[in-house]
Amino acid sequence: MRMLRVWLGQVVRSRTLPVVVVFAAVSVFLLWLARGGEAYGSNLALNLGSEFVGTLVVIFALTPIIRRAERGRVREHRHLDFPWYIGRVRAAASSVRILHTFSRLLLPPHDQRFLAAATDLLRRGGTVRIMLMHPDSVAAAQRTVELGGRGDVATESRRNLQTLNEFHLGLDQALRHRCEVRLYSTSASLQVYCWDDRLLASFLPLGRLSGDHSQLEVSEDSPLGGFVTERFEELWDRSMPVDDYWRTRVTIADPGEERSYTARFLLVGDRFYLADPEVVAHIARAGASTVRAVLHHAPERSFQVTVLPDGDDEAAEVQSRYVEKYDHPETVFVRLV
Repeated sequence: MRMLRVWLGQVVRSRTLPVVVVFAAVSVFLLWLARGGEAYGSNLALNLGSEFVGTLVVIFALTPIIRRAERGRVREHRHLDFPWYIGRVRAAASSVRILHTFSRLLLPPHDQRFLAAATDLLRRGGTVRIMLMHPDSVAAAQRTVELGGRGDVATESRRNLQTLNEFHLGLDQALRHRCEVRLYSTSASLQVYCWDDRLLASFLPLGRLSGDHSQLEVSEDSPLGGFVTERFEELWDRSMPVDDYWRTRVTIADPGEERSYTARFLLVGDRFYLADPEVVAHIARAGASTVRAVLHHAPERSFQVTVLPDGDDEAAEVQSRYVEKYDHPETVFVRLV
């Protein structure tokens, strides 16, 4: 039934509907004129039978050939039309995948319409996978230079991540596992917007946003579509789950106590900062004892832990960076040295 609704919706929105109506009306009129002819019923049955045979030949013999030719066809779009793509997401049956440094699809005025369409797809049992460039990566800084002032990848990627985090938290628990967000840290050189077995692909141009550049629409079964899909999957396997961007696991130890925490954190250059009241309370309980920390993603390194003094230039920089990442302030930070 859903496929029938999608097909009817495409027919109603397309230019073929008036043609279908005209030909149907003409056919009915001609049949009505011939109703009084000799052997009307047998002639009608003979003609309809032959038409049905011809239709079956077209469906089972010619349609597969046409479909194979269609899969290999490349359709060029002058730019990335976000409302058009949202329409494809609404009609998607199984999956949506996006690869971009950052996406204006996740910014006003498109974000709410896209997220509503994505929610409907998740409720129908589909999946949504989105991969953005890690805002703290060297690749993000390099792409910002390539844009020549047209956009800051780190800033815009953080805005996208805040939007996606709010969206993910607002989903029903049963839907969350079908919506995944990951971050990649290498230069992908292309952007991809997929729906089911179709996709839009574009290479990242110098000095321009890729969405303002020409887009190639192809099937995943085509040579270009296969290459793009393979590249997406390679990056996905090497990318970082977005949960690791928001929080990190850390073990805090002093002579009298050792505990693990999941804390919000900040990375400024090669310096780590934690923002977690439980970690601060642990340090306070340790008093004058030496406190050390081990990050679970880098167990070979051990850090000395100190509370960042309030009011100095370092604290002001960390506070500013923290607001950029989490969109709300924090008062106390723990420095890992």
